[in-house]
Amino acid sequence: MPPGPFARPLMTTVAHRYFIGRQTKQGIAQSLGISRFKVARLIDEAIETGVVRFVIADQDDYDAPLAEALAQKYRLRHAVVVRTPNSSPSAVTEALGRAAAALLEETLVDGQTLAVAWGRTLAACAGALTKLPLIDVVQAIGSLAGAEYAQSSVELVHRLAALSRGTAYPLYLPMWFEDQALAELVRSEPNIARATARFAHIDILVSGIGAWNPPNSTLFSTLPLSWQEQAQAAGACADLCTVLVDPSGQAVATPLADNVVGVSAAQIRAVPTVIGVAGGLEKTDAIRAVLNGGWLTTLITDATVAHRLIDHPLK
Repeated sequence: MPPGPFARPLMTTVAHRYFIGRQTKQGIAQSLGISRFKVARLIDEAIETGVVRFVIADQDDYDAPLAEALAQKYRLRHAVVVRTPNSSPSAVTEALGRAAAALLEETLVDGQTLAVAWGRTLAACAGALTKLPLIDVVQAIGSLAGAEYAQSSVELVHRLAALSRGTAYPLYLPMWFEDQALAELVRSEPNIARATARFAHIDILVSGIGAWNPPNSTLFSTLPLSWQEQAQAAGACADLCTVLVDPSGQAVATPLADNVVGVSAAQIRAVPTVIGVAGGLEKTDAIRAVLNGGWLTTLITDATVAHRLIDHPLK
């Protein structure tokens, strides 16, 4: 019901003091000689009747409505969709990296533990960061053979820990070993065990997403041929850290899971916040698979991929 002619001036005064003056409801009530409950009711009515209208200033770089639709479709806690007029891979990578950096700067708080994987997008994220609270940074997986130094997980861990003034927990060894006994022996080494013990305390994990069909994963190209063939035969189409998943999002059992030095599937499931950062049409199916499995709480992607994920949720 529209407010009466004498109610609107009081409603306007209350709304102005609350939204513009940033006064508390109790303070407004005392100054106007009315109850706090009436103040709350007048604020609600001001919104319902249009006396107060909200305009969210959406930044040109982000598509908030598309992000909300994506989050709702896949039951994500949060989604960030980046507009990228230049669709070149390098432009998409840089844009996603900047978005990931902004999100980390806004959400991390003192005392938390951040785990990072590796890759070009995460390197772009690290390069875009300007500040971090006092946090510890742990390497989620061992180093990938052949990765550029700027993209390596060891370098990312040290760069972020230096920025945050926290403790770095690096893993100075390869991501996986062909010999399972050797992998188990290495994991028991004191310095490695010290780092992997932090996996139980991770608050936020940030990782890229690799595509396996067609192969668009740095991890895929480094694995033994027999492991590649076994994973593809089992339906693997994506990787998150070193966890391989099929189109439905289920983890695929391969030798990699037993021979890896890094966070496991069960440990990823236990992390309160898992941020996946990936874009480019060639990764759409991989991102969809990871979303189908419920591996992420947050996705950062580009608008073109977001539209595909919403319009074609199932492959």
